[in-house]
Amino acid sequence: MNYLRYLPVICIVGAVVGFVSFTQLWVHALDGYPWSLDLTGMQMMDSGWDGFQAYVPVIMVVFSVAVIVLSILAMASPRFWFAPFVSLLLGILIMALNSLFSMWVPFDDKIIHFVDIGFWLAYACGAIIVIGCAIQYSSMFRKPANRVR
Repeated sequence: MNYLRYLPVICIVGAVVGFVSFTQLWVHALDGYPWSLDLTGMQMMDSGWDGFQAYVPVIMVVFSVAVIVLSILAMASPRFWFAPFVSLLLGILIMALNSLFSMWVPFDDKIIHFVDIGFWLAYACGAIIVIGCAIQYSSMFRKPANRVR
């Protein structure tokens, strides 16, 4: 059985982690602040904050859908040899967008002081996608083993 054909499943798992992060808390106010703030990735769009960073969770989900589609195409046909490269780029973009999100200052402090599990799952999403693509890429150029008969 050729297991190399099923390596894109690693990227699909990373994209599913991205979907889970979208439903989890991204911003959570700690005790000691005069205001209460709990926002999931879905609620970030309607938060009324200025800046594109409020749309980072949605962009991450769109990239995750693209990774799932590319991974399924890569498993279905060898004609889509470019899928790991595009998925690698999308995984790097997910992590870069999360880095920009962490430096955002929508109020007095940087948002990194208030991030919660959804933010960290989104980083994990990008990292799993990048690792899965690196494994796929390295297996593309692997020489077949010499079999002695």
